[in-house]
Order: sequence, then C-alpha cells, then structure tokens
Amino acid sequence: MDRRMVEYEAKKQTPLVAYILLVVFGVVGAHNFYLGRRQQALAQLVFSAIMAGAMLWLFVGFASAEMADVSGDFNAFVRRAWTFYAIATIWGIGIFAWLVVNAIQVPKLIAEHNVRLHERIFGE
Repeated sequence: MDRRMVEYEAKKQTPLVAYILLVVFGVVGAHNFYLGRRQQALAQLVFSAIMAGAMLWLFVGFASAEMADVSGDFNAFVRRAWTFYAIATIWGIGIFAWLVVNAIQVPKLIAEHNVRLHERIFGE
C-alpha cells in the first residue's frame, strides 16, 4: 500500500466516531473538537459549564434554603423550584437543539474534511 494512502486512511474522519462522540460527550462539544470546529466546541463547553454551574448553585441554594426554612413558606419554595426547573429546561432545550443541528451537519463536515485531506496528501 502506498505511504500516502496509509497516511490518508490514518487521518481521515469517520461518521461513526463523530456520532459516538456526539451521543456520549455531545453536551461538552467533544464531536466538534473531533471535527476540527474548535470555536463551536469551546462555545458548547462554556455554555454547558455555565448552565451546570447555575444549576448547581441553584440546587445547593435550594437545598440549604429548604433546610434552614422552618417557617414553611410554600410560595418561596415554589419560586425556587420553578427557577431551578426553568434553567434546567432552557439548558436541555438549547443543548438538544444544538446537538440535532450538529448531527445533521456531521456527514457534510466529514466529507469536506476528507476531501481537503485527500487534496493535501495526494496533491490533486
């Protein structure tokens, strides 16, 4: 087998790897790192980190407020719960939409990468 062909086979991207990364680590943008889309991957990573931090902060605040709240103010409980669920819903919908769009783009992005790689290696 030609050395150039071996190099091409070693460096080409496959949809299977991209989709596995999307399903398993898509929330943090792992598939975008694999596809060479570093800016989008970093944006996804930052978005997820901010939303996870907000949810953790709300959850800890929610739990500690419930432990400290002996007055039993049900309205305060409902406000805190709805805030937590609203942020979780926004995060979930945002990430899901982002991943669906990325899943649709995967075949095109891989084909473009592999064509550029082929042109670079074989000089065509």
